[in-house]
Amino acid sequence: MSELLYMFGEMDPRVRPLTFTIRRWAQTCGLTNPSPGRWISNFSLTCLVMFFLQQLRQPILPTIAALAKAAESGDSRVTEDGINCTFTRNVDRLGFRSRNQSSLSELLLQFFEFYSQFDFHNRAISLNEGKPLSKPDHSAMYIVNPLEQVLNVSKNVSLEECERLRIEVRNAAWVLESEVENASVPEGDGQELSWGLLNLFKHPEKAVIRPNMFFKPRMVEVSDLFEQKEAGATSSTPPTPAITYKSASMRQQVQSIKAATRSQLKQLRGSGSSVPASSPKNRRSSR
Repeated sequence: MSELLYMFGEMDPRVRPLTFTIRRWAQTCGLTNPSPGRWISNFSLTCLVMFFLQQLRQPILPTIAALAKAAESGDSRVTEDGINCTFTRNVDRLGFRSRNQSSLSELLLQFFEFYSQFDFHNRAISLNEGKPLSKPDHSAMYIVNPLEQVLNVSKNVSLEECERLRIEVRNAAWVLESEVENASVPEGDGQELSWGLLNLFKHPEKAVIRPNMFFKPRMVEVSDLFEQKEAGATSSTPPTPAITYKSASMRQQVQSIKAATRSQLKQLRGSGSSVPASSPKNRRSSR
């Protein structure tokens, strides 16, 4: 799959910077998270960008089906697991030429507008076909795995996080459209107009107001659970922000997990480099 994404990046000079900008925006909004969970991953987000570039009136990227159709005998690739990765490695053989002349800023706004109107509830995203398909199950978001088409690469995304994506792309489209409208407005006394793209990277709570009827904050960030102040830290070390839990039972569960983890760490540190009794090495020596 990495080879396929690399080829897409080589086909047009706008693909990589557009993808990087959208991934950076998603990180700023809190849509993506380095810890695995119910939120959209960077790979799924990249697939959304590739699909958008296939959906344009004048597409910038071809479909994966077209790449597979143009493959020759030397392009045949099948993994040990039986996954067919056959598609042409020679883009010139494909005969695809994009006539799209949109700038990066125009594509960025079009991306936000496209997904603010996309029907995630009923439609699945297919890079192979380059068009929306009927969703085969009730997943909140369905992105067909380009190489294993029976799988959904966004299976983990919850309904809440999918709705957050819709809200954030609407907000981003509104921000960019507002900046375009204000571009011709002269600057006031002592005031500077912010450039539109930079406004996308503001702190999410300061950018725009979110509808509370759709937005629900996460109970707790996974990365915050174990970020505690070390015992030997100096007084100048800033204190760790307090974690707000949804309920007392949730707090108790988290505290129990942390206590059990600390106990296991103490046992491991106390044992040093000794081999646990249940390890294969120890069992062989006991024989």
